[in-house]
Amino acid sequence: MTENASGFNADAGSLSAELRRKILAGEYRHDERLPAERSLARQFGCSRGTVRSAMEKLEELKLIERRVGSGTFVNHHATADETEIANITSPLELIDVRMGMEPQIARLAVINATAVNLRKLENSLLELENLPADCSPESFTVADQSYHLALAECTGNALMIWLCQHIHEVRSHRQWSSMKDKILKPAQIRIYNRQHRSIYEAIVSRDIETAEQATIEHLETARNDLIGAAR
Repeated sequence: MTENASGFNADAGSLSAELRRKILAGEYRHDERLPAERSLARQFGCSRGTVRSAMEKLEELKLIERRVGSGTFVNHHATADETEIANITSPLELIDVRMGMEPQIARLAVINATAVNLRKLENSLLELENLPADCSPESFTVADQSYHLALAECTGNALMIWLCQHIHEVRSHRQWSSMKDKILKPAQIRIYNRQHRSIYEAIVSRDIETAEQATIEHLETARNDLIGAAR
């Protein structure tokens, strides 16, 4: 992982994580035009190709919108109600919501996923698996959210996709930062990625029961890790 003089790790995962942080923190506001690729490359000490890859990731997460001939604009606009809910929702409460929703996402993904959906899900999984061993918690979080959003898209259900996006927004708030730093160590990331692959393989095999069970196992692991980090 290349590090520039300012200490920033100049890879696409770290850059997308940093830009995501700025967008969610309101440093880049809704409908604001982002700096050009050349300016961002100079600012963060990386190549334009790295900037382009980071932008593609943010576009997948629906945080930015590219307008031909105009540039790239922020597509995130948190309302006061959303921010308040995010601030009062504990990590364990969010896991409870995910427990109620994500096994159903896995079930619908088995039933409805198209070949295009499965290719996107596989690409998201490979991105997770190919992250450097010393990747930052934020870099993993961005790739993890991309995987889970691709999984939601496999359902073909617009409301499921919308709910998944809002869950990601809750996970971006400050009470999660210390938890991520405690939990997302290399050994635990490897466990999560094995579980991600198990979910993917069950969906590709059109195995509803295994997909649901693999999802439950993944969420139970996350719950136990959160409880351990809170002690």
